[in-house]
Amino acid sequence: MGDVIKVFGEIEPSLPAVFNGLGKGPVTQQTMRFYTAFEDMITRSNSPISCKSGCTYCCHYHVMVSATETFAIAEAIEKLPQARRDVVIGRVHNVAARTREMTSEVYTTTNVECAMLLDGKCSIYAARPIACRGHHSTDVSACKETFDDVHSTTLGMKDYHREVVYRAFDNAQLAANLRANVDATKYELHAALSTALNKSSSFKRWKSGKSAFPEVADKVTLAEMGG
Repeated sequence: MGDVIKVFGEIEPSLPAVFNGLGKGPVTQQTMRFYTAFEDMITRSNSPISCKSGCTYCCHYHVMVSATETFAIAEAIEKLPQARRDVVIGRVHNVAARTREMTSEVYTTTNVECAMLLDGKCSIYAARPIACRGHHSTDVSACKETFDDVHSTTLGMKDYHREVVYRAFDNAQLAANLRANVDATKYELHAALSTALNKSSSFKRWKSGKSAFPEVADKVTLAEMGG
């Protein structure tokens, strides 16, 4: 935890510049600046990882995202070619409906394919959230084991540097949201995204500092995170 705090301290002074204008317009530009800073720091690790294109075990996880990330993903989906966009939006709504009554515990032990996964690849890869960017494994066999047996207690091996940077940036994003007076709650990806794509009022609520997705039950507030 000490190393996470140290890295967070290195990131924190740059947050105002990175998230300049957050809550005042489209979120993609601000979010991508943040992701660029994250990628720059995380790739300083020279340790090899097993992750590669075509490996999709982790594309069946229960993923929590900020409202800021949700709107950036929604913008990325809206920019897809129409046919592809329609498929992705349909899949988002289908997954949200399928998982609506699931508790987070049940969702975590169910292999639910991410709606953005098309033909074995992420259709919004450049806008993928910090949870996906930070997730990694140094042993793909552990990923396969937990996919084949959702109740497996096997823990995948992580690269220490990458994990520290991921945790620090995850906290930094929430701090930036709090500083910008926008919703700092984390929501289940599909439930939040389905709402964002359906209701323009969600974005208005977010910009005004209110809860972006009050109808989403699968969420964790900043207070519940211990913030």
